[in-house]
Amino acid sequence: MAQCRVNDHVPSMPPTPPLDHSTATPIGRASIGPFHDARGVAMASWDADGTFTEGNQAFLSLIGVNATTLELQRVSWESLVTPEAARSQEVMRALLHAAGMAPPFETVWRRGDAVDVPVLVVSATLDKHSGCGWLFALDQREQKASEAAVIASEERYRLVTRAAGGVLWEWAPQEEVMTLGTGTFERFGWDIDDVPVPMSWFHQRIHPEDVGAMLARAEEVLTAGTTSATHAYRFRRANGQWAMVHDHFHVIRDETGRANRVIGVMLDASERHALQEQLRQAQKMEAVGRLAGGIAHDFNNLLTVIRGNAALAMEGVDSTNPLFAELTNIEQAAARATDVTRQLLAFSRKQVLMPQPLDINAVVAQLTRLLDRLLPPTITTRLTPAAETGLIKTDRGQLEQVILSLVTNARDAMPGGGTLEVRTGEFTVGDKHSDFSPPDDVPIRPGRYVHLSVTDTGTGMDANTRAHAFEPFFTTKSVGLGTGLGLATVYGIVKQSDGYVWIDSTVGKGTTVNVALPRFEGPVRRARPTPTSTSIAKETHTVLLVEDEPGVRELALRVLKRAGYRVLVAGDGVEALALWEDNPAQIDVVVTDVIMPRLGGSELVTRLRGERNDVPVLFISGFARSVAIGDAPADRRTRFLQKPFSVPALQHAVSELVRMKGATPSA
Repeated sequence: MAQCRVNDHVPSMPPTPPLDHSTATPIGRASIGPFHDARGVAMASWDADGTFTEGNQAFLSLIGVNATTLELQRVSWESLVTPEAARSQEVMRALLHAAGMAPPFETVWRRGDAVDVPVLVVSATLDKHSGCGWLFALDQREQKASEAAVIASEERYRLVTRAAGGVLWEWAPQEEVMTLGTGTFERFGWDIDDVPVPMSWFHQRIHPEDVGAMLARAEEVLTAGTTSATHAYRFRRANGQWAMVHDHFHVIRDETGRANRVIGVMLDASERHALQEQLRQAQKMEAVGRLAGGIAHDFNNLLTVIRGNAALAMEGVDSTNPLFAELTNIEQAAARATDVTRQLLAFSRKQVLMPQPLDINAVVAQLTRLLDRLLPPTITTRLTPAAETGLIKTDRGQLEQVILSLVTNARDAMPGGGTLEVRTGEFTVGDKHSDFSPPDDVPIRPGRYVHLSVTDTGTGMDANTRAHAFEPFFTTKSVGLGTGLGLATVYGIVKQSDGYVWIDSTVGKGTTVNVALPRFEGPVRRARPTPTSTSIAKETHTVLLVEDEPGVRELALRVLKRAGYRVLVAGDGVEALALWEDNPAQIDVVVTDVIMPRLGGSELVTRLRGERNDVPVLFISGFARSVAIGDAPADRRTRFLQKPFSVPALQHAVSELVRMKGATPSA
């Protein structure tokens, strides 16, 4: 049999030098000859039965043996290969025997130390005549480790992207084809994960109002040399709903600067966008509320002057005098205007409330007769109270106003008649077994709630109307038929009672307004009887009056003087301190506004009581007590009177403080 020489089968290698016959390879065995010292590339030869006969140092290191071990252990193809790779290697060996050579193939060899090594057999040839062969092999461990790291990195990126609500995508601009990756079905409902789709398919699912800007942005990025950009748009889900998407993409360019690949990630920002919209709406309502509250506060000062002066004038006019009727009309008009300011303060959550534990079913039942008078015969009323509900803690009059406002709105939505239902119940946020749960876009804190809903079968509301329904002065009624304060008042009262209100409505299918108030779990106390005595000790007590509004200050001065008090008048807290320093022991009662320039009422009282802690104080303000003097002590020596007040109300409040003081009049 002829001797196999490696250079006979690897023409790309340099020619083999003449063999030293004293060390010539026996017939039937192959030798690696001049490649014995080749570095980096492992080379070995094997004999007819597949046993490796010789290998360079790279090969011996690859399989973890030395030359002696290779000879003694008769290492072969079969002894090297792992069981998992045996079948594929067997196929390549068969091809090698049949064709005399095999294309590059991957296999796994098990080293002498039992470590598995991935190997790429770059070239293998066989001398069919002698049965011996040669191979070149590369150690794939570093490459496989790098590939594994890349795969792991990509997998981590995919997981992070999915966790963030995103979908990876790739676009080839020259082919007008894009591929959306894993998560497309899970996130958007389209079953096209990793399936190429035409760009037209993608464009058709972008909102018509957004697609133009999206295409313009893509064109700008491609032509301007930009490498990355971000764009937001609405993308249609498979169920027809719109998702708000933030798309972050990166452009890969060739050496000429032309874009040949664009990769990106679509992040589903729908929930975040909804929360931002809720925050924006809440901030807008809060700003409007502050404006409404400020207007109401100033208007209350004016109404105090109008009502008070009308009342004082009526005291000096006989009831048969035509002037008395005119003054009465002024007083009644001012009273109606007071109701408007109270509605504005209710929206701004700055009106006076007297919360008490209430059974909502009892309140609804007691309003039944009034509801019957409110509604025409063409509207059928249905009351559906829950068998049992817990108590709520709120102002009874304000709760009645909420119910009447909702019923009135429902009536006006059904000019041709229909059905109106008032329903009560309970639900628990955080309890998956609850029979009722609010919609996802209503952020309600976990807990137990009493639920009130008013449903009509009227015209319904579109999305734009629902978005503005709780804003003051917003109305869909004709001019002169509505103030636009009904639902705004409901909103303010419910929010001040720490509750929630939302609307479910569809055009042509009616409207349901839902109110949820926290269930009251505390003890129920009996209300204290209201004092009826209004007697006043004439010309024996001194009142320090502090008010920055001239009209209100002048009115209060006249009322108190008519009641027989000696009155010291100050325009703000600084002036009041000066009067106090001159008359510290003579002042029996302090009547003060709360919000004033230089020094407000609360700060003034703190200083005065630092010198005399028993001095009685009457705060007067257009805001609620909790807003005006929330940090003031709630004791018997401190009273609060909301503007616009009546003449008898001011006289009674001061009289009560004087009587409560129970001391000998000051000198």
